[in-house]
Amino acid sequence: MDKTSCHTYFAVCSNGIIENGVGFIAHANSNFDPDYITKKLNIKPYDTRKMGAPRKNGHGTYPFSDWTACFQAKPVLDAEEQCIIIVRRLKEKIPLLLEIKDEFDVTYCINIVPHIYNEETPIIVINKEVIEFCYLTDTEIGIDLYVYDKEMYGWSGMDVR
Repeated sequence: MDKTSCHTYFAVCSNGIIENGVGFIAHANSNFDPDYITKKLNIKPYDTRKMGAPRKNGHGTYPFSDWTACFQAKPVLDAEEQCIIIVRRLKEKIPLLLEIKDEFDVTYCINIVPHIYNEETPIIVINKEVIEFCYLTDTEIGIDLYVYDKEMYGWSGMDVR
């Protein structure tokens, strides 16, 4: 049986808008080379995308650049601790993050991704240390929640008659 888990990461993304029928449209000056971010921050990413590069699925090109790093999967049920680990790793990089924002029209986001099974929930708390980092760097916090239906897995705590 699958167990509830959570992972969290930090992302640098092209800024832009989503337009109906068109999709994402990047703002001017939001195209950046992910390798530049890697060198500037001296942090190895776990995933990158470069605007104009072919999509991994082979359909078209990416309309944005994206650099994701500081992936945290432990503690498994504690997104608060995962966020703290990310913030403490990036805290000394705040001046560099601000320089990147001055150079490019980008957004920063700490993304929390819980996968919830059997109604077991992770700890999702945003403490003052994380809020301060987000304030200083103009970082958003995103929660990409996945909740799986009990019936999908052949078990149910309810007797429906």
